[in-house]
Amino acid sequence: MLPCFLKLSPYNFVPITRTPWGGHLIVRKKRQILRGPDSGWPDRVGESWEVSTDQAFPSVIKKTSIDSHAGVPFEDVLKENPHHFLGSKLAEQFGSHCPLLLKWISAADPLSVQVHPHHDHAALNATECGKPESWLVLDVEKDGYFFLGFKEDFTKEDITKALISDKAGDVLHKVFPKTGDYISIPPGCVHATGPGVLIAEPQYVLPGRSGKTWRISDWGRRYNAHGQLDPDGEPRELHIENSLTAIDWSLPRGQELEKVLIRQLRHRDISEANVHNPFPAQLFSKAGLYAYSPLVHEQFSLVTCWSGQLQLISSDKQHLVLNAGESGLVAAGAGSIEVALSRQNQDIEPGGAFFAFAAPERKGL
Repeated sequence: MLPCFLKLSPYNFVPITRTPWGGHLIVRKKRQILRGPDSGWPDRVGESWEVSTDQAFPSVIKKTSIDSHAGVPFEDVLKENPHHFLGSKLAEQFGSHCPLLLKWISAADPLSVQVHPHHDHAALNATECGKPESWLVLDVEKDGYFFLGFKEDFTKEDITKALISDKAGDVLHKVFPKTGDYISIPPGCVHATGPGVLIAEPQYVLPGRSGKTWRISDWGRRYNAHGQLDPDGEPRELHIENSLTAIDWSLPRGQELEKVLIRQLRHRDISEANVHNPFPAQLFSKAGLYAYSPLVHEQFSLVTCWSGQLQLISSDKQHLVLNAGESGLVAAGAGSIEVALSRQNQDIEPGGAFFAFAAPERKGL
């Protein structure tokens, strides 16, 4: 019997030297219930790769719904039967590669101003691909924000001049999100995650490649070898020329862009895939027992829990519990399941979300 559910190690943290802007919200959420890694909790974490077959930071299995598999690479388990785990259509297209990479991201300082290209951009090499992504806001501190696209009152020439002059902050549109906001970040959309926001980020990554980020500005910062701000340190590499070729100038700006790319999800709401967002999602935010059907027919789902506990229950009574800070995969072969959410703290509702991958409708996405 093959497992219906896989739980991945919740400690797949990117070193702070690679994410020197990292914040405290990932560690804060994961410490609610989890004991922590053998090496102890780090002070700051910028990115936790929750579910990944990307070879940069591949996931390992923590537990399945029928046996341990503990410590086995995630991709090795998928190889046992990719049709069962991913679904026949995706298995034929991607083999044992999971095309959906799920991260948690938390920043103490604004990330670099950046843009992701389409998969077919001419400047990408054989080990790189585009990076369509979306953000689900799991938590927001007071005054948490991010940048999304450009302000309305600037011409393309004005914006280009500001980007080249490292004055991106003058032309970027600032957003103050709410918990439950689901934000599309299509290729060509300039953006930067700000401080005080914890997000779950699904990404579409091609097999054997890593998603490409081109930095337009890093706010003039310099870092030492330990990932600490240091006026005598080195600046991070910028990619202004490539970035300018990747920007989608047809996107609306300001409030109009928010209307296109941001949807507020409440309990049991489903966000369908669209031209800008190939990642259907469903949010659960109240204790109770609920039915869950795959967001894409006969295909896997990824699931993440950030508050309380979330139990997955299959029709043949396989089950798996995810605590706050844990993520996993619901196999395509599981079909429709039940989801039981329970509180850890009686004053705080549990929180969990499912993500799926829909074939992009837009060329190059």
